[in-house]
Amino acid sequence: MKILKKLFGGRRESRVRSSWNDFRFPGNVLKPGAVGVFASPGVSGIWSAVYLARALQESYSDIPIHFIAHMDYAPLAGYLPWTPELHTYGSDPSKLEPETEQGVLLFASEPGDELLRAVEKISPGACVSLVEHPSVNIQVKIEPAPFPVSIGSMMSVLGLSFPEGWLPEPPMVLSEKASAILSPVSHKTLPYILATEDAADILEKKRAEVPLKLVIVDGKSSNIPPETDQALLAAIVAGASAVVTTDRDLWIHSVALKIPVIGLDRRGTFTGWDSQVSRGESQFLEQWASMIRRGW
Repeated sequence: MKILKKLFGGRRESRVRSSWNDFRFPGNVLKPGAVGVFASPGVSGIWSAVYLARALQESYSDIPIHFIAHMDYAPLAGYLPWTPELHTYGSDPSKLEPETEQGVLLFASEPGDELLRAVEKISPGACVSLVEHPSVNIQVKIEPAPFPVSIGSMMSVLGLSFPEGWLPEPPMVLSEKASAILSPVSHKTLPYILATEDAADILEKKRAEVPLKLVIVDGKSSNIPPETDQALLAAIVAGASAVVTTDRDLWIHSVALKIPVIGLDRRGTFTGWDSQVSRGESQFLEQWASMIRRGW
């Protein structure tokens, strides 16, 4: 299987390289005919694409932004302050619904195999990213930085705008659904701290101070239905006063939405975003105590 993947992947890379259109820099960046953003599947991929799309909308206010995302995460594009031209894909990133126009200036925050398959199909005018990848023909090199800071740095290098201090906001319909889950009778949610079951168990075991109600997001005692999709889960995160988590996806939701968060990262996978995480329970409890002291 790996041999086949390498063989066909190599052929795909060659086809992509040979099909790039003539591109002039910086003219085609400053005045493109169409602009697009590709979101890799996953929580990090969609949120970095949302920040990238917001920056592009700031710079290209007179043309539509094409937003390409996996169908499971595409609703998070609704956290933007305007509605982009949405294109979704499922198991095959080369099959978009609806199809996007060819020759688009495509930006990708976290390029992967899915982007390569999409680029082969849609034939963008160019593909821009911070990361070196076979599907990228314009790599913007900056000092290493986490999201969303790195996106702002890339925009600066390209001579484009970046909305400093912008905060994604859930659509009203999702906020109302979140309130209905947390307060099914009144739909008026009191302040709460969102926590994974493991994180809550650590706080309880160590008798840590917990000033607000804990809403458990997973496990047997979860207050949140297991079928809750990512966009609705993000709305629940957005309404929290703070988050304590052992789950990377929940941590990324919190950082992207700028909700105070304490993360316990036992495996060293909480990377890519601008927030300090702990590697052990002692540090986790110290960060929790520090958060309690400074408040939110």
